[in-house]
This record gives sequence, structure tokens and C-alpha cells, in this order.
Amino acid sequence: MASPTPASVDISIDPHSYAGTSAVRVRHLALDLAVDFDSHTLAGSATWHLANSGAGSEVVFDSRDLSIDSIELLDGLGQASPTYFSLGTADPVLGQALRVTLPVGTTAVRIHYRTAPTAAALQWLAPAQTSGTQPFLFTQSQAILARTWLPCQDSPGIRFTYEARVHVPAHLLALMSAANPQQRSASGEYQFRMDQPIPAYLMALAVGDLEFAPLSGRTGIYAEPATLPLATHEFADLEQMVVAAEQLYGPYRWERYDLLVLPPVSPSEGWKTPG
Repeated sequence: MASPTPASVDISIDPHSYAGTSAVRVRHLALDLAVDFDSHTLAGSATWHLANSGAGSEVVFDSRDLSIDSIELLDGLGQASPTYFSLGTADPVLGQALRVTLPVGTTAVRIHYRTAPTAAALQWLAPAQTSGTQPFLFTQSQAILARTWLPCQDSPGIRFTYEARVHVPAHLLALMSAANPQQRSASGEYQFRMDQPIPAYLMALAVGDLEFAPLSGRTGIYAEPATLPLATHEFADLEQMVVAAEQLYGPYRWERYDLLVLPPVSPSEGWKTPG
């Protein structure tokens, strides 16, 4: 069979996302997760606020290897009610379509779920794989792996803002692709907010024995204590790099430009934390 000509390809449909066919789109995420290093899992809830201008009767999410415990519907007053949902046939790459029926008046959907220890986006490092004595977690959501740690509409054309509350062991620091803390919380609870709409592949989480060093008023480095001095020296010109980019493309719109330097065995390059 001949390949389709460009004129016959519908680029509005993402073949790598079940959610691409959904008439209802997400617009804001409220995430509440607990990080368990013993079981190598995340557990909690994802509350998706919806844009439903066409009065769609169903919203579709992408999921892969997630355990969906229950789903609630929220109305305009924030009242929650349980609902039924269905998971489609599992595909080893695309995962499963998570379909939720939307009665009239539904403004948000809260999904209670757990990740699998083998979630492809979650990289769990033992202490021996770090520069210190503590375990480390970081995510790699690109290209379509966000769905392995978050039920979402995992397509680059669908963007949303988010807020998050993350619970971690009290001696560790949590970071996300959002406005980040610069000090550890004694309780192990951290709150985040991202006001710039982003696609799911830019969702990121890291947890570890981390410290922060400022480089300028809007740039800085997060790294393990043993790595931080060398990292701050290596990226001493980070502010100048941002200024050079602004001269080419205009003012930087993400407020801060911080870098997370991953442990030495991490199979990934640097991890930016715009906020």
C-alpha cells in the first residue's frame, strides 16, 4: 500500500495518545502524591479540571501500568461523587485508554491511583548509585512516558497548568518542573505550582539528598552535597547564558532557570526546573 500523501494526513490526531480523540481537554491539574522508596511506587490522586465547551459526555486519559483505585466526579461546587470508569485493551507501548463518563455539570475528575514498581518513567537509584548515602528518584516523562506515573492526556498539543503536594521522607528534598523550594521541609511535605501551561512530557519530579546554591537572582543549582561545589563552578556562567538567549529571543518568561545535577550513574542529561 502506498504511503499517504501529506494532504491526506490529519495532523490534529496524535497516533501515540488515546486522549487525542477526546473532545474534552484538561486545563489544570491538582496532584497529591506520596513517594515510597521501599516499594518503588507513587500513590495518591490526580484531580483534573476540564475544558468542556462542547458539552462532551466522556473524557479520555492515557495510562500505562497504573493501578486505578477509584475515580470521583466533581461539580461546580466541588462536591464529589463516585463514578465508574473503563480501561481499554493494554498496548505494551501506548498503555491503556482510561475512559470516564461525564454527567452534565461535571467540572473536574479526581483519579485515585498507584504506579507500578516498574514504571518506565520512574528511575529509582539505590544509595550506591549516588554521590552520597541516600536513595534518589527522578522522572523521565519524554516522549510518552508521563502516562506511566500520571493518568494524563499525554500529547504535546494538550497543555495545562498544575499545582502539586508531594510527601517524601523528611530527610530528602523534592523538586518538580515548577516553582521549587530552596530549603528542606521538616515534615517532608512540599507544595509546587506551575502557572505556565505545559504538555505532559514536561511533568517532572525528583527526590533526593539535595542542596541548593544560587548563582544569580534567578538562576541556581540543585545537587547532592558532594557534587554541589563542582556543579556551581561548572555552571558559573548560567546567568550569562540566559542573558544571551534573551538577546536572541526576548525576555525569559519562566521566572527562574535552575538546574538539577543528577547522580553520576543517571542515564540522562541535566534536568531543568523552570518555575
